[in-house]
Amino acid sequence: MRERRINFLKNNWLCFLIAAQPVLDVIAYWNQNSVATVAGYIRLAIMLALPLHLLFTLKKKKGFVLSMLSIGLFCALHVLNGFRTGYISPVFDIAYMAKVAQMPVLAVCFIFYIRDEGMRKQALRGIMLAGIFLIAFLIVSIVTGTWTATYEGGLGISGWVINDNRCANSIILVTLSVFAVLFSALSERKIVNILLPVLVSAVLIANGTKACYMGLFAIFGGFAVFMPLRRLICGEKIKKVFALTLVLLMIGAVAVYPVTPRAKVDEAQAASALKNQSEFDGKLLSMGYDLNGMSLEEKLSDPVLRGLFEEFYYEMFGYLNPHMFQRFGTEKVLAKYGMTTEAATLIDVRVMKINYASLIWDECDMLTRLVGFESTEVCKDGSYDMENDWPALFFYYGYLGFAMYVVFILYFIYRIIRRLIRDLKGSFSFENFALLLCLILQLGLAQFSGAILRRPNVSVYLSLVLALIYYKTAVLPLSREKPAGEGAA
Repeated sequence: MRERRINFLKNNWLCFLIAAQPVLDVIAYWNQNSVATVAGYIRLAIMLALPLHLLFTLKKKKGFVLSMLSIGLFCALHVLNGFRTGYISPVFDIAYMAKVAQMPVLAVCFIFYIRDEGMRKQALRGIMLAGIFLIAFLIVSIVTGTWTATYEGGLGISGWVINDNRCANSIILVTLSVFAVLFSALSERKIVNILLPVLVSAVLIANGTKACYMGLFAIFGGFAVFMPLRRLICGEKIKKVFALTLVLLMIGAVAVYPVTPRAKVDEAQAASALKNQSEFDGKLLSMGYDLNGMSLEEKLSDPVLRGLFEEFYYEMFGYLNPHMFQRFGTEKVLAKYGMTTEAATLIDVRVMKINYASLIWDECDMLTRLVGFESTEVCKDGSYDMENDWPALFFYYGYLGFAMYVVFILYFIYRIIRRLIRDLKGSFSFENFALLLCLILQLGLAQFSGAILRRPNVSVYLSLVLALIYYKTAVLPLSREKPAGEGAA
């Protein structure tokens, strides 16, 4: 009996690890007031355990060791520079860096683990179970009335999600939705072809974030376009019921947009901002100022105009980040924004946080710009951590860290292009398309939504997608890449 259990765990451990991710998120939610949650410790233990296990079990260690050393060496350089410039909080900065390092560390580990069809199927089963758990937790939170709203005023349904984690949650929903639609596409049952996309549509729209709403069109539209291409290149029949369902759901999403949480949030934010902008522009015109005919230097040199802008900027976003003005001075803040009066720019919290980091960056020396400044810099006076991942990686880890991250991602894109060139027809499977679509969405949402490259509960899915892409493009022989007869695990 004991041997059977050991074999069962051995044959399903990766599946369990992936399926446990939504469970860890729920644990984190119910322990969010503690200093460090159980879920956080578990994720840290996984990040440490997998590399150590591979280090002691791999027969050919060179590639793995070099990968880990390159990550570790950069981290050491960043930390040493932090001590050189005078650390504010090395514990905070190193903990933050560990979260960022998780994605490439786990991606490399998964690459070495997923070397056969059994492990690939484990990964897909784990994703499927993760989606089932997430939906189950969402339903229970709604039924029990313990769900959290995505936005203030009860707009949007996120479920058991920490407020600071709602962007991360939206990316998880989009990621798992891609695979839910994949499983629907692979099913031969028409009821599954219909119900799974309907469920995905309901969850994404109810969430209310731009990531989820736009993700719906990217996923459904992507699969709807892929099927005719697959028919043209591979001669495979189009699943008409599945395709029609996707098209109808996209039309429905457009039709219901005016009453969705996303529309209400956009409308409320835009109305207030445009009112303030209109009043300010009118005031400047009444005083004889023509901003279009003035350079930035001319605007800054006019004390009256500067005073008006300072008052306007404080009204628009100064209450959110008063330390920006206190730390850098009004002139630098006005210059960073180009003294724009565009309400959409001034009320954009993401822009404000990026500009705050950019002002810090302007004061850094060359060595710091090479390996990045301490992440604590944006958090010591308040929570101004950037929401967009790519700017955050650039400022926190500098030219070198950002370049290493980008090159790491580009390697997998290179492998995809190489495989398509070598075997276009054999690569046109639903599963391959889902992996490519998921990667594109994840990389895009890292910028437009954020929290995928720096949140362990989300980056684990990117690590897995990259590992599956590697398996498909580097491990699996060309002769086995056949669209027909593909299975979903």
